[in-house]
Amino acid sequence: MNQGKLDVVKGEMSRVNIDILGISELKWTGMGHFISDDYHIFYCGQENHRRNGVAIIVNKRLSNSVLGYNPKNDRIISIRLLGKPINVTVIQVYAPTTGADDEEIEDFYVSLQQLVDATPKKDTIAIMGDWNAKVGSKPITGITGNFGLGDRNEAGDRLLDFCQNNSLFITNTCFQQPKRRLYTWTSPNGQYKKQIDYILSSQRWRSSIQLTKTRPGADCGSDHELLIAKFQMK
Repeated sequence: MNQGKLDVVKGEMSRVNIDILGISELKWTGMGHFISDDYHIFYCGQENHRRNGVAIIVNKRLSNSVLGYNPKNDRIISIRLLGKPINVTVIQVYAPTTGADDEEIEDFYVSLQQLVDATPKKDTIAIMGDWNAKVGSKPITGITGNFGLGDRNEAGDRLLDFCQNNSLFITNTCFQQPKRRLYTWTSPNGQYKKQIDYILSSQRWRSSIQLTKTRPGADCGSDHELLIAKFQMK
């Protein structure tokens, strides 16, 4: 992502009124934090190669609530926010593609589990990003709702196991929407549409999720749709 695309993303955040935005496949090198206009940007990439990479962008009105951030690796980053009644940990991920070797996929989930295990138990957790997985249309009690799409694949099985082990549910399978607001990725030729991006949340805070849907047409310079969840923390 170059400066021009970053400016476009910030403009969409302002237009749509998004407080926290996660980015997958950033392709920046290094790691760090900087301020750009009204936004604080936390990022992590590979040291020398422009591949993978993740970032979390936070509106400055929430900047005083940021307790810290953890650039785990080029596929996982988190921030922790002061909240009421409890604090919130937000994790952004970029999972390996289905063509990746088993070791790379295993390393990703081991690293993610380490981060979840290190999160204070009282925190509510939100994990978002490009999971490169299809969980399918069949609902699973406590984990997915009635509005998943397509057929589950092996990567979807792994994601569901992760959710099961950590008491998480997949928010964007739980709200009835037109299919165009459920698909999250479209192939370059427009022929294929898939639901492979997800926002996960702690099951005990399920009632705090008011809505999750894509926003087709949002200008983010990506073949993925902007996926938005509305949280109401009391």
